[in-house]
Amino acid sequence: MKNWFAAWLMLAIALPALGATGSNTVTIISYHDVIDLVETPDRRVYPQTVTRNTLIEQFNLIADLGFHPVSFQQILDAEADKRPLPEKAVLLTFDDGYRSVYDIVFPLLKLYEFPAVIAPVGNWMAMPAGGEVKYGKHAVSRERFLSWDQLRELHASPLIEVASHSYDLHQGVIGNPFGNLLPAAATAQWSPDSHERNFGYEDAREYEARLFNDLKRASEQLKSELGQAPRIMFWPYGAYSEASVAISARAGMPHTFTLLSHANSLDDGTAAMGRYLVEQETSLETFEEYLAGNIWQREVKRVVHVDLDYVYDPDKQQQRRNLDLLLDRIKDQGISTVYLQAYADSDGDGVAEALYFPNRHMPVREDLFNRVAWQLKKRSLVEVYAWMPVMAFDMGSGHEYVSDVRTGEPNPDYYRRLSPYSARNREIIGEIYEDLGLYTKFDGLLFHDDALLNDFEDASASAQQWYRERWGLPGNVMEIRQDETLMSRWSRKKTEFLVDFTLELADQADHYRMKDGIELETARNLYAETILDPASERWFAQDPQAFSEAYNFTAVMAMPYMEGAENADSWLENLARLSLEEVPSSRLLFELQATDWRTLEHVPSQTLARWMDVIRDAGIVNYGYYPDDFINSHPAISELRRSFSLSSRIRRVQ
Repeated sequence: MKNWFAAWLMLAIALPALGATGSNTVTIISYHDVIDLVETPDRRVYPQTVTRNTLIEQFNLIADLGFHPVSFQQILDAEADKRPLPEKAVLLTFDDGYRSVYDIVFPLLKLYEFPAVIAPVGNWMAMPAGGEVKYGKHAVSRERFLSWDQLRELHASPLIEVASHSYDLHQGVIGNPFGNLLPAAATAQWSPDSHERNFGYEDAREYEARLFNDLKRASEQLKSELGQAPRIMFWPYGAYSEASVAISARAGMPHTFTLLSHANSLDDGTAAMGRYLVEQETSLETFEEYLAGNIWQREVKRVVHVDLDYVYDPDKQQQRRNLDLLLDRIKDQGISTVYLQAYADSDGDGVAEALYFPNRHMPVREDLFNRVAWQLKKRSLVEVYAWMPVMAFDMGSGHEYVSDVRTGEPNPDYYRRLSPYSARNREIIGEIYEDLGLYTKFDGLLFHDDALLNDFEDASASAQQWYRERWGLPGNVMEIRQDETLMSRWSRKKTEFLVDFTLELADQADHYRMKDGIELETARNLYAETILDPASERWFAQDPQAFSEAYNFTAVMAMPYMEGAENADSWLENLARLSLEEVPSSRLLFELQATDWRTLEHVPSQTLARWMDVIRDAGIVNYGYYPDDFINSHPAISELRRSFSLSSRIRRVQ
């Protein structure tokens, strides 16, 4: 085997003198157990296992294609501009601490001269010989994992770095009252013995303390046994949060590895590095795509809005039946995404009267969102966006609400909204979003269409103080309205303010949110009028171009009956054409209506399917509808399938 590493080392020394910069990216591959079917033909094969022959084929491909396995120290050196990475840099990692790393992998690493990082689980290592390790639902012999002597030998090799895989976080914990097991490192644990305190959940302080104590224990264990503390943390199941990354750094492991499928840029740092997970079923073609930093994603979004109010029922048996209907229906539709209502709105006025998750400020109708979201993700295999108000929370008296300058009171023609200019209101709403991230599992946020301020709003005391002190405007709305220049500036400032506020809320929701394969995505409802009439920004404080720059998706409310369109098809065609002039098609999403709210009757399924064809022919690639009446099976899946189901359309992302 050619000593490529020595040759590369000589080249790397010469490169700085030549003015070359090397590669700025590195791909990380995640392996688990490796088995030899010749020597152990009866060995139980667990998920993420590969055979020795498959590993050799992949190692050969790495060498044949000119990829260069590097150590983690080389990544840090490149990040610090000490020495550039070679082109086509790849880092090999092995999770869980299987004995096969010593018996099978280590000899191959030495043969190919490939560096690697391995990460054992502390609690499994602490199990005495002859014991059994709990591995999910299985009990696995302790002898299937590394012994301490084997790990010490690996640690002594210059090819191997030992990381932590936690002490006892490689398990599921009860994550809600319904008993769903969720990843321990990214879940506020629920206990049946804690009903009276915080809805039975750990609070943020308790969650953070549990994580810190576990990670610190794992670090101290490795330092005691190997003489060196780890600097890298592998998140069990790839599940982590912004909070857990910060806790890992406090515990001495500032570098963490996830299972987010993407190549890593040195510019992004090493706090949460992505990896590609390899299994026996991973073909060589797919493995080559991984090495190149490519992933496969669905080509388009197909979205269904679901009102959690339709799932909720005081009769728990009926509620269970409702949920089963929903899960089966969503799976049958072949869609990508569900916008799931996270708040209760029994009177349909668009204002949150309670929430469907534990929180510090509002009544909890039932702790239901987390269960439904998790089941949708795992059983129906869709992404779930938490559909949340921005300001429309009914907190009762004693809070400052958006007021109309003409009356000094909230305008009854609009949502009742907390004034976003009040520092106390912003704190409350932010904490609600933070609690959403801590106590539920979701992939994205849909900001409700309540995030608007008309041309007479907000005239609350806090708002007028804000205009005067922050924006240099008159503190009187009527005075602003009398000057066209001031009016235009005020309108633009309000649009920017609401965008910034929603992005702050997204950051707060993302702090504790479990990331298990996807970064937080955002979408925000946009009124069709803001597309059809550019002057309407001052009526809503909404702007399509500002939305396009701020969010992953601008969700246009393409609802012809609600807008009183005389010819729905022509109206949709025109809206699509104008929308595409403002927002790129990849970031634009149309929301059609499945109910005619003028008559409170269903829009016929055939009509909804025709609308989908109309907007798709006009260039709209992402679309969905609201609401889905899963109890009465409307709209009919059979009618929508041709126009709505995604099937298996995917695209490669570089």
